[in-house]
Amino acid sequence: MNRIHRVVAIVGVAVAAFVSAAPAQVAQERVDLAVMQRIREEGLQRSHVTELAGYLTDVIGPRLTGSPAMKQANDWTAKTLRDWGFTNVTVEPWGEFGRGWERVSYSGRILTPYVQGLQAIPSAWTGSTKGTVTGSAVIVRADSLSDIAAYRGKLKGAVVLMRPEPNIGEMWEAAARRLSLEELLGPVPARTAGDAARRRYDPAQRQRMREVRDSLDALFRREGVAAVLTPASRAYGILDGGGSTAGRDPKQPEPIPELMVSQEQYAQIYRNVERGLDVRLELNVQNRFITTDTKAYNTLADLPGSDKAGEYVMLGGHLDSWHYGTGAADNGAGSVVMMEAMRILKTLGLQPRRTVRIALWSGEEQGLLGSRNWVQHHPEMHAKISAYLNVDNGTGKIRGIWDQSNEAAIPVFEQLLWPFRDLGVVAVRHGNTGGTDHLSFDAAGIPGFNFIQDPIAYSSQTHHTFLDVYDHLQIDDLEQAAVVVAATVYDLAMRDAMMPRKPATR
Repeated sequence: MNRIHRVVAIVGVAVAAFVSAAPAQVAQERVDLAVMQRIREEGLQRSHVTELAGYLTDVIGPRLTGSPAMKQANDWTAKTLRDWGFTNVTVEPWGEFGRGWERVSYSGRILTPYVQGLQAIPSAWTGSTKGTVTGSAVIVRADSLSDIAAYRGKLKGAVVLMRPEPNIGEMWEAAARRLSLEELLGPVPARTAGDAARRRYDPAQRQRMREVRDSLDALFRREGVAAVLTPASRAYGILDGGGSTAGRDPKQPEPIPELMVSQEQYAQIYRNVERGLDVRLELNVQNRFITTDTKAYNTLADLPGSDKAGEYVMLGGHLDSWHYGTGAADNGAGSVVMMEAMRILKTLGLQPRRTVRIALWSGEEQGLLGSRNWVQHHPEMHAKISAYLNVDNGTGKIRGIWDQSNEAAIPVFEQLLWPFRDLGVVAVRHGNTGGTDHLSFDAAGIPGFNFIQDPIAYSSQTHHTFLDVYDHLQIDDLEQAAVVVAATVYDLAMRDAMMPRKPATR
């Protein structure tokens, strides 16, 4: 899940500013402070976050969409919600996803110029070696179709390096951090010209790059390339990555094994090849493709409403993850927070006016597929959903919420979040945050929102990496987040009016 922020302005309420505004705001939204206190006590004193997060990450493990572990996670979340007493619990297919995939085993060594273990993890939906293979590292530089001809007849059994040597820098600042009041409430830096250039889309260039990749893939198959090495995106030995889109297609051949390698070792191999040395590697990569079920699934459950039961407040996050770690911060954290928020409401016996529905999505990492398909397949629900709330920014506590450029939502959220200023919830931002499942709702004209969280070490160390494991979860932060979500959902479900919507665009 990548984050893109397009901030227009910021509406933040510092602690002192809440005091004078509180009585009128709370009266207007009719926030029941006694209920808020009960939610706090249940969520902070009798939380189930530890056991939920531990089972999801340590027992079920990584949850690549289409994998047996993802289906296990769907079934476990459904059983848990059913055991808690929720209704309409379902593991619902959202459509064809393609082949499933899981790791079986990997071992690798650099043999020359000296022996060392190769720090690497197979990229998702790539293939296997034929047992243990040995090959020489070869740098392939091909920016156009004409460049490819130079490598014909030279790649049999090779271990290919296609990316340039990474520019490895030092980490001059601490990786983990919390948002300061200045960051939450102060001015937001404007985007630079470089940001605009990176966003610019060139269809012709993208088509040329696709043609080069397809031609290289065909050449690698004809030549009998053993594997492809790709450097990780972070230094300090952190392994991360994604997966092969083509590898999900059951009509396509299994891709050549691709290994995500630590930046430092990739750079070392690259330099030695450029020195003219024969860098020999020994690899054994074994992966498994699953074609027995090519569909993917979401988990859903309801807490029924009373007089407005035909209207809905939805909360959710994506349950799927990459396979490099165990998907703890991305997004086991958000899934557990939403489950715990539902548990709090149910345990307290609270009766919302609107039905509260939780949705735990799959396929988010491949393009918000689970949530997009659910929204597309349920047009009858669009007018009935008052709001959708999402958590998918890691393990940090909630500090506020984005209005997703829905200015009419600002005063509502300011009032609903006011009782939690002492827990650090101080900002409502006007602007858009992207890269996760609330966008599926927003695109359909349904009010969709994503909470602001402390980053902790999300972008620097855990996001899509092998460090995304239980040990780096901040349990206290997740307990706070579940309390804030439960309270916000309850308040939205109790309002007389549905959440205001953005004006329709032509």
